[in-house]
Order: sequence, then structure tokens, then C-alpha cells
Amino acid sequence: MRLFRKVGLMLVVLCFATVAAQDDTCSDLVTQALTAVQEVCAETGRNQACYGNISIDATPREAVTDFTFEQQGDLVNVAAVQSLRLRALDVAENEWGIALMRLQADLPDALPGQNVTFLMFGDVEIENAVDPSATVPTVDVTTASNVNIRTLPSTNGGIAGSLASGEVTTANGRNEASDWLRIRIPESDSFGWVYAPLLTVTGDVATLNVVDSLDAEIPFTPMQAFYFRTGIAADVGCTEAPPNGLLIQTPEGVGEINLRANDVDITLGSTAYLEAIPGDELSISVIEGQGEITAQGETVIVPAGASVGVPLDEDMRAAGAPEDLRPYDPAAFSNLPIQVLPRTIEVAPPLDEDALLDAQNPGGAGGFAGDMEIDLDALAGLDMAMFCPIMNQMLADIGMSRDEYVGLLRQALVFSGGEDQADVEGFIALLQSCPVGGELPAPGDFGAGGDSGDGGDSGGEGELEAVSWSGQAESAPRP
Repeated sequence: MRLFRKVGLMLVVLCFATVAAQDDTCSDLVTQALTAVQEVCAETGRNQACYGNISIDATPREAVTDFTFEQQGDLVNVAAVQSLRLRALDVAENEWGIALMRLQADLPDALPGQNVTFLMFGDVEIENAVDPSATVPTVDVTTASNVNIRTLPSTNGGIAGSLASGEVTTANGRNEASDWLRIRIPESDSFGWVYAPLLTVTGDVATLNVVDSLDAEIPFTPMQAFYFRTGIAADVGCTEAPPNGLLIQTPEGVGEINLRANDVDITLGSTAYLEAIPGDELSISVIEGQGEITAQGETVIVPAGASVGVPLDEDMRAAGAPEDLRPYDPAAFSNLPIQVLPRTIEVAPPLDEDALLDAQNPGGAGGFAGDMEIDLDALAGLDMAMFCPIMNQMLADIGMSRDEYVGLLRQALVFSGGEDQADVEGFIALLQSCPVGGELPAPGDFGAGGDSGDGGDSGGEGELEAVSWSGQAESAPRP
């Protein structure tokens, strides 16, 4: 009997020793792999993919002949990539596929050092969904004075924003006569038109595409739109390994970027972790900052500490609207390889039930959007020199950025069924026309008259008028 007990005890000890040894081996593999990625992928440039750790199967696009992506440190242009398939963690084979990409997305050409980072690890497959023939030529432009941004390439277009003297931005289209250029409105996902003679252009305007004045869509840059899937994590007895997935991080100080994953539109000014199971759901967890998720015509604002699911069909395409927000499991995210990302962050703690309800219904008891209540009628006749500092102070008091507040305003519109959309969009346009510091170079005012919400004709009683600056160098009528 004593012999059996001794043998049993030895087997138990041996079992624990084997598990501990396996965990140590796995921990070493994970640590070494992530360290290697940081070293071999340090020089990854804009719109490049880096082979971080074995093993990865890469498929080039048709007609691409110069393509080598076989070992650690190999770099390829993402426009040449059709798909990447990473291997799941396999301690016995010493494999754990990791790939890093740095993408332009919709960042301007004027910021070449700023990129959106994709970090994929484990059982992940990603496929480029961007048409390789869809290219968008751009040129850099600099303003010589304060300039209005119009909703149309005409002085009949409403004022959607403004550029300060000496400001540099990127033009991505022109009208037929090339006397108006289309640019992205600062701190906005929208586009507007600027009178070309008021700009100094770096490059050849003739290279820009002639675009329809009402067309707000710009073709995606390489891998800005994609389909991907993640395998269901198997229990490999490795507590140090993160679950299979994709980390996305946007650069600091550039506002929000737009992506499309599995037909779901994602707007990020933050860090997010994505998983996608065919026939189940696309899960988007915002671990820092904020995200805006749109599918099937419905939009949800996802704050840090929350996840949202979007149903997927077997072909990895969105099959429904975003579901209710939910907290994520902090234990599951404790080993996410955030140390490889360019910006140092901490994973936000999961939101509690009350915070989730507030985020899910920003137009509830807390006011029109969060703790700020806007009376649009009371704004009529307010001097813009007062409006901008007041709004900046109000946002500072509640600890909210302008982009976050605008997102909440638009989310409130969703819950309200779109009522007062024109007025709210007009208010947003006015808010976004304010410089970040909150002071205008020259005072103006707005009151009853024009409608900045859609750039239409004046005459609507009680509607907000577009911002007007004095002293701007514009031809008559002012562009």
C-alpha cells in the first residue's frame, strides 16, 4: 500500500513538473518572439508588412512578381499582399505566427512618419479588400491666409470649416477647371473645397483626380479595408500566450482614422483588439480611447473598457447590426502584446454596468450628450469669439475631447431617431471650425439666416449661419 502511495505521489509531482516545464517553455517562446518582432520590424515603413515570427503563409496579388515574405524581417508593400495566414502557437514546433503592418489608412501624405499599426498574432488570416487599381493621387497645399472651406466648389457652397494662415493639408481631388481643390476638413471625417488661388501647391494639381462635387467617398488605401478571421483559441497550457487576434493602434495627435473590417466601418482614435469567428461574430474591444462602429446602417460608440459584437456569416461578412455594449474580461486581455505597439498604453479596466448604460444611451438622463446640454436656439446671435472659448472650457470641465463630444452628439441623434439632425450637424460644423485653442483670428458672428448644416441657401429662420471671418484674403465673392 505504501508503495502505491509513493508511486501515486511521484506521478502527481511528475505531472506538475511537466506542466510547469511546458509553461516555462511557452513563456520563453512568447517572450523571445515578441522581442524579435520589436527588433526585426523596427524599420517597417508606411504601407509595409513585416514578417515578425514564424510561421506565416503569404499570398501575393495577381501580376506581382517581386515578392519575398519567408523569414523574420522580410518586408513587402501591403498593396502587393492578397492575404496573410499566421500559424497558431505550437510549443512543440516552436512556432507562433506574428506579423506587423504600418498603414497610411486615411492619414494625409503630409504626415509620413505617422501610421496606423496592425499587430496580428496566433491563428489569424487577413485578406486585402482594397481594389489594387483604386489609387488616390494627392498634393500638399499651404494657405497664404485664413481661408474658408466650402461644401461645394463654389461661393454658393456653405462654409464647412476653415484653414488658418500657413496651415498645411492634403488635397485629394479637383473640379474640372482645377480652380477648386478638395481637402479633408481638419478634425473631421468630412471633405470640403478650397479656392485654389488662395493656396500654395507642392506638386502638380493636374495629377489629382477630377471628382464629383457631391462625392464624399475616397477609395481606400492599401489594407484600409480587409476581411479577417481568428481561430478559436485552443488550450495549449500556456498562461503567457495572448488569445489569437489583431491589435490596431492609431497615432497620437492626428484625430480619428477610418477602417473597414468584414464590411463593418470602424472609426478609431485609440487602440482596439479585434477577433472574428466565421458564423459567429466580429468582436471589437476598445482598450484605450474610443471607437465608433457602424454596421447595417446602425452606429455604436464604444468607450475604453467595453466591447461590441457584430454578427458574421460563414463568409466573414457582417450579417447584422452592432449588438449591445458589454464589458470585456480583463484576465483574457492581461497578456495582449501591447509592448510591441508604438504608443505606450495601459489596458483600460472593464466598464461597470452603470457606465455601460450611460455609454449605450448618451441621450438619457445625463443630458443631450453626456453631461452637456445644448440649447441650439440660445446660440443664435452669439459672437463666435465667445462661442469657441466657451465650448472649449465646457469640454475641459467634463474632461472630454472635441472628437469624443462630436461622437456622442451623433450617437444621440441615432437614439433620437434623427430628429433635429440638420441643426445638430450645423452645430457640429461650427464647433469643428473653432481652432483647438478656442480663439478665432478675427471675430465674427452667427445668428438667424444661413444653414451651415447642408450648405444650402440662406433664409431659414432660427437656423445657424456659417462662420464668417473678417480680414480674410478672398476674392469677391469670398470663397
